[in-house]
Amino acid sequence: MKRIYRNALFILALMAPTTGLAFGFGMALSVLIGGLLAVINFHWMSAGVDALLKRAESARVTATVAKYLARLVLIFLAFFAIIHSSFLSVLGALAGLSVFVLAGMLEAVLLLIRPETGTQADK
Repeated sequence: MKRIYRNALFILALMAPTTGLAFGFGMALSVLIGGLLAVINFHWMSAGVDALLKRAESARVTATVAKYLARLVLIFLAFFAIIHSSFLSVLGALAGLSVFVLAGMLEAVLLLIRPETGTQADK
């Protein structure tokens, strides 16, 4: 998981400036906002799954479900603000949200090229 997280940050670091050069500052900012939402979402999701696996108490489950709903509300509010802003782009935010999908695809390609890297522990 650490490699996918690292790859996602790398892709976001490449995608935002490249988008800015190609489509302007507004699109780059939208990609960056979407990517940061994806990073926050992934971090909260992994923390929630870890918490559920450690303890399955009803209070812990309720807190995890509340955090899950908070993530969805955060993403919804960010898209609501982007839609009502004439400066930001919904497509850019969607592209930013896709950084973990792209990171997973990059990891798959890297494992096809060098399968021995998949047997090592995450670095």
